[in-house]
Amino acid sequence: MDMPGHDGHEGHGGGGDGSRPMCAMNMSLNWSTENVCVLFDFWRVNSLTSLAFTCAAVFVLGYFYEYLRAKLRGWELRNASGTGAGALADSTSTLIPRSATSGTNLRRKRAIYYGLMVAYSYSLMLIFMTYNGYLIVAVIGGAIAGHCSYSVDEPGSVRGANCH
Repeated sequence: MDMPGHDGHEGHGGGGDGSRPMCAMNMSLNWSTENVCVLFDFWRVNSLTSLAFTCAAVFVLGYFYEYLRAKLRGWELRNASGTGAGALADSTSTLIPRSATSGTNLRRKRAIYYGLMVAYSYSLMLIFMTYNGYLIVAVIGGAIAGHCSYSVDEPGSVRGANCH
């Protein structure tokens, strides 16, 4: 169907009008170094140099996620013990009761931190879902290095991550 003013799809980033080529959208494991977009259109892998910098950045993102997880766990444990109520159901979960002693402000902070960590972990998952082998190795490597650096040596401390 011919629509006036719509001569085709050249203006949609497909490269037909001289713009940059579209991001590669692979749905299977690949080792591509061309037109791999990472989270945003401007974060693109187009060379071995950009691949090296991107892998280093993704490694740091995975590492920093584990650092933040450890810091938040410590913050939760300190605040849970300060509520007077208590306590750990087991070594993997902190109970912060909905009583007045725990404080609405604490619950709000905890919910905000949780939401930020969910957003962070989904961002790592989206990087993983480029299905680019180099980026997958960088995410896993950063998570391993971060877990090795910041994990606690107690039962239940080894568990799968939420989204990476």
